Amino acid sequence: MIYSMTGFGSGRAEAPNLAVLVEIKSVNHRYLDVHIKIPGEYQNFENVIRQKISNAFKRGRLDVFVRIDYKRENIKLDVNEELIRAYVKMLSGLKAAYPIQGEVTLDMITRLPGLVAVSTSDLSAEESDLIARKIGEATSAALVQLKQMRITEGQSLVADIDRRLSSIERHLQTILAHSKDFVEHYRQQLIARVNELAPQLVADSGHRLETEALLYAERSDIAEETTRLRSHLDQFAGLKNLEDEAGKRMDFILQEMNREVTTILSKTSGLNELGANIGQAAIEIKVEIEKLREQVQNLE
Repeated sequence: MIYSMTGFGSGRAEAPNLAVLVEIKSVNHRYLDVHIKIPGEYQNFENVIRQKISNAFKRGRLDVFVRIDYKRENIKLDVNEELIRAYVKMLSGLKAAYPIQGEVTLDMITRLPGLVAVSTSDLSAEESDLIARKIGEATSAALVQLKQMRITEGQSLVADIDRRLSSIERHLQTILAHSKDFVEHYRQQLIARVNELAPQLVADSGHRLETEALLYAERSDIAEETTRLRSHLDQFAGLKNLEDEAGKRMDFILQEMNREVTTILSKTSGLNELGANIGQAAIEIKVEIEKLREQVQNLE
C-alpha cells in the first residue's frame, strides 16, 4: 500500500494527576526527519517518541508537539544560579554605563527565561515509568490517526497517478502507430540521397552509401526506446503495491522514462508532419512525467 507523507494525528493518554497530549504533523521529505517540542523537564522522554515514529515510518518530516500536565504533590524547582549571576552582572553593568533608574529586584529576575525549571531528577522509578508509558500511549494513538490520514491521502495520489499513466499509455500508442511509417519514410529519403550521390559511388567504392544507409537506419529506429518506455510503465504500475519506500523507486523509474522520451524527440525532430505527430505525443508524455514526479515526491 502506498502512503502519502502528508497528514496529521493527535493522541491523548491520562492517569490520575497526569494528562499527555501528542500532536504530529507530517509533510514530505527525502528522509525521516523528526522534530520534537516537549517541555524541557521531560526531554529525557523524547526517545520514547522517536522510537515509535521510526518503527512506523521511513520518510517524511514529522513535527511533534507534546503537552504534559502532571499535578505532582511534591514539586522541586531547579534554579540556575550561574545564569542568575550572569544576568545580575549584566544588568548592573548596564546601570553603571547608562542613566538607568531602578534596582535589580527578585520579581525582575524571576521573569527572565531559563532561570527556574521544574526538576524531574527527583521522579521516582514508578513516576518515570508512568510518564513514559503515557507518552508512548499518546504517541501510538497519534500515529494511528496520522497513518490513516496518510493512507487516505495516498489513495488520492494513486488515483491521480493512474489517470496520468493511462494518458501516457494513450500517447505511447500514438507514437507506435506513427512509427510504423518510419521505414517507408526513410527509404524514400535514402533513395533521394543515393540519387544525389550517384556520380560519386564509383569513386568511393560504395563506402559513403553504406555510411548514409547506416545513419538513416539508426535515426529511424525508435523501437528500442518505445520498448523500454513500455517496460518502465509496467514497472511503475507494479510499484503501487510495494510496501517499502515506493516513492523513491517511482522517482528513479520516471527519470528513466523521461530519458527515453527525450531520445524519441531527438530522433523524430525535423520529419515534417510525421515527426510533428510523434513529437507532440512525446511532449505530452514529458508533461505527464513531470506531473507524476511532483506527486511521487509526496509518497513514502
